[in-house]
Formats: sequence, structure tokens, C-alpha cells
Amino acid sequence: MRFSLYTAISLFSFACAPDSVEGYHSTGDVSKMFVGDTEEAAPPIEQDIESEPEGQSISDVDTLCSGNIVSQRGTELLIDLSRPDEGEDIYMTYARLEGIADIFETCTDPWGLFPTTYKHITARGIEGIEDGDFEDEQWAEDIIVDFAGRYMENLEAALTRGEPSWAWKRYYQLADREDVSKTRSLLMAMSTHLLLDLPHSLAAIDTQEDHKRDFFHFGSVMMEVSDDFIYDLKDIYGTDTEDILNGFFFGNWVDGAFGQETTMTLSFQTIRSKAWNNRWYIQNGMGWVADAEIYSSFWAVDSVVRSLDGAGVID
Repeated sequence: MRFSLYTAISLFSFACAPDSVEGYHSTGDVSKMFVGDTEEAAPPIEQDIESEPEGQSISDVDTLCSGNIVSQRGTELLIDLSRPDEGEDIYMTYARLEGIADIFETCTDPWGLFPTTYKHITARGIEGIEDGDFEDEQWAEDIIVDFAGRYMENLEAALTRGEPSWAWKRYYQLADREDVSKTRSLLMAMSTHLLLDLPHSLAAIDTQEDHKRDFFHFGSVMMEVSDDFIYDLKDIYGTDTEDILNGFFFGNWVDGAFGQETTMTLSFQTIRSKAWNNRWYIQNGMGWVADAEIYSSFWAVDSVVRSLDGAGVID
């Protein structure tokens, strides 16, 4: 696995530091608080992580992984990477995302399904800014930093037994379950970020109607890198997301087999339009309207994806 420079530097700093954090994830705390599934919550799982042997290389997979989940040491590094630096900019944000994805990918930890996807999207957005594709470049930079920051803030909360949002809790619960397909988990992470995080991010950076062109252009460039992360998801995690994600992004996912309602529910542009409209409600003192729409949309998507997973339609 090729580590980013950010990851390598952080690994070195942690190799020189004493052990301190016990936040490596298990299926315990994040499996308790969800609607839609009927099984009883499992108690927290206590894990014994062996001490690193003296002289162990900081690039050794054993440093970062315990089986196919991140170790205690790997979690310490993830927590560090999830915290923004002073004067955070788009390049620092991307470096942190790449480092997070690298660690999860090294372990093939299913919590990494989303950052593996997201790093490609963020990189393409930065490329668009550098190429002058946006009318308001400062707005484009602000949305990259704030939007990614919401994912990383929730990741830190999940890793430290804090309180990630209800929707991110759902993703981490699903990602830890062996009876749930990786594709289902990923789709719920993407839905969380687009339905819940995006409208709040748009509101936080004072998005106005004249940013609408840039907003939808950003969505278009995100679609351009779908082949890249579809390949990575299959190569690293062994999950084939091509059919469902092509349907999600391009809206042509075999309506004859699964019905028009499925394509509409999972449409990328439909969900982004919801985020744009809910941003307006949040900014104009009607956050309760946005909250209701976000909640109902999220669980509608969850229901459809769960049905597809149960029918063996998705991998």
C-alpha cells in the first residue's frame, strides 16, 4: 500500500509517542440506536491488542491493523488525521482524506469504503478549481473544506466513542455487520453525506442562489471520476458497485428490472437537488422542514437499499 506523505509523517510521530487511545472500533457502541432493523444490540466487544514489538517498522501492516480492522495504533493515527489543522485549506483537507483512506485500505477495513470513494471526488473538485471551472472559486474551496470536515468530524466521534450524527451511526453500524453487503453500506454513507451533511454545509458557508451554477457543476465533475473509485472499491474491498453506482450517478439503472421508483430514489441529481432546497430552509429559519425532509428521505433510501441487498441484487 502506498502511503501519502501526510500518513507517513503521522506514522512516524506516533511511533515515537506513548500508547494512549483505546478508540479502535468494534461493533459494539454503534449498533444500538437505529430504526429499521430488529436484531438486539450487541454489547461492546473488548479487544486485546498486543503491544508492538521493539524495532517494528512504522510501515508494517501489523502496526495499523488487527485482522481486517484498524488496530489501536491505527485508530490513534486516524483520529489525528480526522482533526483539521490550523489554516485548513483544500490541499490539507485532501491530504487528510487520502491518509484516512490509506489506513483503512491497508487493513481492508469496511469503514474505509466511503473515504476510498470520497478522496477521488475531492481530488476532482480541486482539479476543477485549479482549472478555473468555477465562477466563485472561494465558494468552491469553502465547500470542499467544510463538506469534508463534516465527514471527518463524525469519523473522529465514531472512533472515540463520541456522538456522530444519527445517519453516520447508521453507516458504521451497517459496515460492521457481516450480513450486510459492502455496497449497501457504501450507499448509505453516500446518502448520509449528501442528504444530511451537504445542506448544512451549504448553509454554513453562506451559499446563495447565484452559486447554483457552481453547485450543479460540482456535481457533474464528481460523476467524472466514478470509474476510478468503482475500480478501487473492487480492487481493494472486493465489492462490485458498477451497476448500482452507474445507475445512481447517471440515472439509467435497468428500470425494467427494478422499477422506475428505484432509480428515482437512488438518483444522484435528485438527492443533490434535495440538499440545495433544504439549504434554503435552513438559512431561512425553517430548519425543522429540512430536518423532516432529510430524515424521511434517508430512511426511504435505506429501505430501498436494504430490500435490494436482501434480494441479492447488490454485492
